[in-house]
Amino acid sequence: MKQKVRIKFVFSWLLFFFILLMGCYPEAGYSKGSTNQSTMEKRTSLNLTIYNQNYGLVREERTLSLSPDERQEILFMDVPAQIEPDTVFIETEDRGIKILEQKFEYDLITQENLLKQYVGKQLKILEENPKTGEKNMIEAELVSFNNNQPIYRIKGEIYLGFTGGVVVLPQIPEHLVARPTLRWLLKNASKKAQEKPVAVSYLSRGLNWTANYVLQLNQKGTSGNLFSWVAIENQSGATFPEARIRLMAGEVQRAEEVQYGVRRMKMAKGLDTEAAGQPSFQEESLAEYHLYTLDQPSTLKDQQTTQISFIEASQIPIQKEFVFLGESGIYQRSQQGFPEVPKPVRVYLKLENKKEQHLGLPLPQGAIKVYQSGQASQGNSQAEFIGEDRIRHTPEGETIRIQIGSAFDVVGVQKQMEWQKIGTQIYESSWQVTLRNRKDEKVVVRVIEPVQGEWKILSSSHPYERMEAYKIGFTVPVPARGEETLTYRIRVEF
Repeated sequence: MKQKVRIKFVFSWLLFFFILLMGCYPEAGYSKGSTNQSTMEKRTSLNLTIYNQNYGLVREERTLSLSPDERQEILFMDVPAQIEPDTVFIETEDRGIKILEQKFEYDLITQENLLKQYVGKQLKILEENPKTGEKNMIEAELVSFNNNQPIYRIKGEIYLGFTGGVVVLPQIPEHLVARPTLRWLLKNASKKAQEKPVAVSYLSRGLNWTANYVLQLNQKGTSGNLFSWVAIENQSGATFPEARIRLMAGEVQRAEEVQYGVRRMKMAKGLDTEAAGQPSFQEESLAEYHLYTLDQPSTLKDQQTTQISFIEASQIPIQKEFVFLGESGIYQRSQQGFPEVPKPVRVYLKLENKKEQHLGLPLPQGAIKVYQSGQASQGNSQAEFIGEDRIRHTPEGETIRIQIGSAFDVVGVQKQMEWQKIGTQIYESSWQVTLRNRKDEKVVVRVIEPVQGEWKILSSSHPYERMEAYKIGFTVPVPARGEETLTYRIRVEF
């Protein structure tokens, strides 16, 4: 009788431990099986969509080698260190494949990470006598490791700044990996060893692109040729060989950012300017943005900037604008006694982004450098740098204005001729703007006056327009080697 009770007792405890053991897994009846690796060698296609907000969408197709185990582990390797793990999604036609769990392993095998894992543990130090060359292995405990400064306990004594040998570790901790890896717990319902294609998409930080433009003017500055490159920067922690690249232009809304991955030391950037066959981009609209697709694959190496030919347009008509910008806040106070200081006149280049003007393309924002052909001393035409500006995202049909600097031979002087307060917060004043042109050709200067409050022009010597609610624009032609004076009277109420 006692024997039967003892058997029942043992059986009950065995059943309890069995149930407890099965409850440790996501699905009852599954035990961990084999572990397979998926590396970039198994990749069959790679597509990148890069946004100019320091991130990109990676979509790659690979073949997974599945073992016959129903429940197994897959190490999806060669992913960027700056991957956003919560954005990973997997597409497969086999419904029997299911990802039960995912972990992102980003603690890489480095000397610093290895030593941090051995704080408080025993290790060995291989010493070598510099005179005899004799080697000796000594036992040590790593007491502390901060700021790359190890502290050891050797034979009961504490050693600070010990650099007398090579540290020898018994093994590499399991969670440290040679390169960033996604670790999947996968269910294989078919229970067969097979090769299965899957498509994996995810977002990664550290990918960015910018457009850079060069505008080359003819000698008269009446037309120009536009050349453009895109600079693609890869700081993601992964190399993308032979990738199909698309660039998204526009401000894409994202939720509050969360930092993932490892912190990487800033490294010197390479510059890859090889663009075989002068690749170009195909443009299309997508939602509220514009997408540019490179017509051939390109390799983006980690920690490198790659330049690729983008847009070319020739014989674009150019208009030059001279702008004299007045000062803000001058109408509500007297300016008598202030010195008359000549101010330079700003110079802008104006071009229309239209097909009939040999453009007509959605142009992403970027820096634009302007060169103009001049006459060299030997009689050969030579392009000189004359200014630089930035353009915003410019849709087709819009006007582009490029500020290249200030005119050397055109200046303006603004002078208050009369000022009076005629009521509560109501002022009237008369102004004179003298524009002097020392060039051999006539110029037209736009005098722009910023105004605060409600205003009314009482009289003016030249035509004017209300450019904005608080901005007046006057058009003033100035003869060659001459000057012209703009006068106007204004009433302002605050």
